[in-house]
Amino acid sequence: MARGISRERRGSERYGLRTKVVYEPSAGLDLKEKIHAGKTINISSGGFCLKTETPLSQSQIIRVSIPVPKVNAVSPTLAEVCWVEGLKKQKGYWVGLRFLL
Repeated sequence: MARGISRERRGSERYGLRTKVVYEPSAGLDLKEKIHAGKTINISSGGFCLKTETPLSQSQIIRVSIPVPKVNAVSPTLAEVCWVEGLKKQKGYWVGLRFLL
């Protein structure tokens, strides 16, 4: 699992949610594509963990669309990057995000 964060540091309980999401980084990064894909690992009322191949910066704001399970809907929201950690055995990053809306 991403980062050895203890449960005491989390503001709310996390739930496993592995689903594909699309997101758009805020200005500031010179990325060729505006829309990127990733996969959620877990989610809570305060944020979520994302696995992505696109490097993001701490404090960066992204617009993300999260599918709602069992309902044919997508929930768009803004999130702030709290931490980024490179994957050790494959290409990509774990990204901890905090919901802003």
